[in-house]
Amino acid sequence: MDVAGSAAAREGAAHAPPDAEPGHQRKDDVTVGDLLDQAQHAGFGFLFALLAVLSIPAVGLSTPFGLALAIGGVQMVVGLRSPWMPGLIRRRRLPIRLLHWMHETLPRWTQWLARMVRPRLTFLLRGPLWSLCGLAVILQGLGLALPLPIPGSNLIFAIPVILYAIAVLEDDGLLVAICHAIVLGQVALAVIMWDLIVQAVKALFA
Repeated sequence: MDVAGSAAAREGAAHAPPDAEPGHQRKDDVTVGDLLDQAQHAGFGFLFALLAVLSIPAVGLSTPFGLALAIGGVQMVVGLRSPWMPGLIRRRRLPIRLLHWMHETLPRWTQWLARMVRPRLTFLLRGPLWSLCGLAVILQGLGLALPLPIPGSNLIFAIPVILYAIAVLEDDGLLVAICHAIVLGQVALAVIMWDLIVQAVKALFA
């Protein structure tokens, strides 16, 4: 995340583990809007990567950032090629320590993938199939927005979004297809779990 790294370096904060309590704000914090304005050329790819990564370690931010992802997905569904975010999201302040964490951690997570992605099967990112990507992001965003009482549950939804973001940035249709397969697996698992819950409830009250 070069934009995050440059923002963090510009503010000169000390490197430390992220601390993203919603009420914890410092005058040298930056906003989501600041980062988006610096990366306008990267469009949805940067937006999705930023919001997904921020939702992983941050306390209390997965719900608003998940909803922001869903908003971005809706814009893809209707055919927009560059994102718009409401002021409520753009004004959200981000601790500099969180940006340092992103700058140091994300490259380690994605360096293996960077050697593999390239422009290919680009038709999967065009026309109606672009909207299909948006629908998948909506599902992941809504999943992130759910306050699931499961440690690490954010990763279930954040990782596919990060992969979609890389696919959009690199125009890699093969990676998009892999992401679609992951989402289909999530949907199938959700249907199975829901059926099991319904059957258990019926058995309980039978």
